[in-house]
Formats: sequence, C-alpha cells, structure tokens
Amino acid sequence: MTMETYAELLNRREKEAMSNYDMDEIERQKDREKRSRGIRSIEKVRSVEIGKDETPHTSVDIEITDGDFKRVALQAHERDITFNKMVGLILKDGLRSSEHKFEHGSKIQVLKEY
Repeated sequence: MTMETYAELLNRREKEAMSNYDMDEIERQKDREKRSRGIRSIEKVRSVEIGKDETPHTSVDIEITDGDFKRVALQAHERDITFNKMVGLILKDGLRSSEHKFEHGSKIQVLKEY
C-alpha cells in the first residue's frame, strides 16, 4: 500500500468528478427537446376555444317558488345538465308550444273523415 500525497488525492478526485462533456451535451439536448415539446403541447391547449359551439345567452333575473325551483333542479340533475341550461330548455319548449298555438289558433277543432 502506497501513500499518496494530498496533491495526488485532489488530482484523482478531480478526474473522478470530471464528466464526459459529450454525454452532458446529449443530456442537455434531450432536456431542451422535452421542454420544447412541453411548450408545444401548452400552445395547443391555449388554442382551444371554450364554448365555441354554444349559442350566446342573455342574463335574466326570475322569481319562482321554492317548489318550482326544486322541480327544475331535479329535472336538471336527472339530465345531468346545469340548472341554467334546464331553464333555457324549458323556455324554448314553452316558446315552441306558444308558436304552435298561435299558428293553429286557440280554438279546438274536430277533424272529420268522410
């Protein structure tokens, strides 16, 4: 067993601590590629338009009884939609039925076949 000097010990440790610069550059390149892919995926997410297929809505304040509110909320829950969407559907259905009455009159007619 030979004794090494302090300078030799430091020199040996320095050589052990030295890394392969080519491997370091390869790892840095891989990191850059990962980051650029991450940025590209974030850019794709940013380009998504939320609610682009939905029609614009107008806000309206309404007053309804607690019982009616519960009925609408229950129907919305059963359809797995929001309360606001359920109210919109109810209003559209009401408008359709009122248009039908307007077109055909409110007087009931009996149709006879001969």
